[in-house]
Amino acid sequence: MDLKNELVDIARSMGIIDIGFADTGLWSTNPIVSRRIRPANRPTSVMQGSRTAVVMGIPLPYATLATAPSIAYSQMYKNVNAMLDIAAHRMAVELMTRGFQAMPVPRDGYHGINGLRDSPDAFFSHRHAAYLAGMGTFGTNNVIITPRNGPRVRWVTVLTDAAIEGNGPMKKEVCIHCNKCVKACPVNALIPGDYPDVITDKTGCIDRAEILARQGISPCGLCIAACPVGLPKPVLRPSDEAKAEIQSYVKK
Repeated sequence: MDLKNELVDIARSMGIIDIGFADTGLWSTNPIVSRRIRPANRPTSVMQGSRTAVVMGIPLPYATLATAPSIAYSQMYKNVNAMLDIAAHRMAVELMTRGFQAMPVPRDGYHGINGLRDSPDAFFSHRHAAYLAGMGTFGTNNVIITPRNGPRVRWVTVLTDAAIEGNGPMKKEVCIHCNKCVKACPVNALIPGDYPDVITDKTGCIDRAEILARQGISPCGLCIAACPVGLPKPVLRPSDEAKAEIQSYVKK
């Protein structure tokens, strides 16, 4: 418990409030995760002998996300990914100084758009780690919906041989099945239904991402921006005029 509390304090010193822990054995026993994640992509394969996945999340400010797709959202997305990778490395070093072994798993485990076309799954899924760490549940758009920030959280994972008790997956589903994400998708990649029975059409998402990447404003983000879960009331966002101005900054 002392180690767990220390890691939570370290994460918070880096500005990370969302931190959870998952027993790596859950990847083989949980019916949702074991169905979707191949053995080669589970923690005990990625780092043999690992016992715990330390999962950290950084929320995305809604006012920026509300402009998506845009240069503002694209830059925030890149910055948050970089912050997560730095936090994961520091957390791994902290564990190592305490005599444990640790591996920070890169935030994005694929080679850009072309890599996604060859293999639409990264070598490690942080969203499944977040689910098993009790951070949220899967939504209709197949991402993790958290009670406090909805789907507006990016995740990273550190694998370690330290045994740290976790809470396991949330019992109560967070997604409210309003299907606003389905309606917001410009390529009809989402279908109403429960994950993992209903899966996002990744080909449509990749095609969309490729177009936006050429304009310098990827990723899309519309399905995440549309989700009402965890939004304050009233929610502050850019005016229509400001949004149009922000969205006008694209590569020519």
